[in-house]
Amino acid sequence: MIYKLSIKKKQLIIVIHVLSVVCWLGGAMCMLLLGTYMLNAENGEQLYYTLDNMHLIDVVFIRYTALVALLTGIVLSVWTNWGLFKHYWILIKLILTLSLIGFGIEYMGDWLSHIVRIAKQERFDALSDAAFLNSSYSLIGGAIANIVSLIFMTAISYFKPFGKINNKVQKSKPGAAV
Repeated sequence: MIYKLSIKKKQLIIVIHVLSVVCWLGGAMCMLLLGTYMLNAENGEQLYYTLDNMHLIDVVFIRYTALVALLTGIVLSVWTNWGLFKHYWILIKLILTLSLIGFGIEYMGDWLSHIVRIAKQERFDALSDAAFLNSSYSLIGGAIANIVSLIFMTAISYFKPFGKINNKVQKSKPGAAV
């Protein structure tokens, strides 16, 4: 028999899941706001400490909360009637979450580390460095991608569009019962 969560455990995991997504979204919004603020810094200290705060937000509000959102989402899918591969909206959320986490690990962390290093060495002159600006704009674009994706995932969690995966697979098979 497959394990199913009790109502109380399910509610607790839903609360943890929603809070982790809220933290992730808030962290992405902070990254966007601080990223645009950073580009308008008036001196080297302001630039560096804005970047230092962005790094702190990345670690505290994005990295770990994204992993918690992924894990609680998988638990809710597997240990409830929803299933991980029964509905398109769940599969889309899984793919998007894995993509955002992979993108964050592969690119955004490197971009942030890169601009922190440049700002630490060059301070205010970093704002005229082409590599610094490229990485900064990429980081801001990544924050926007996170925000848009998280809002989209929230919307499909609410509306649950696209139907069940099995229904469309069965209808496409020749001789399948309709």
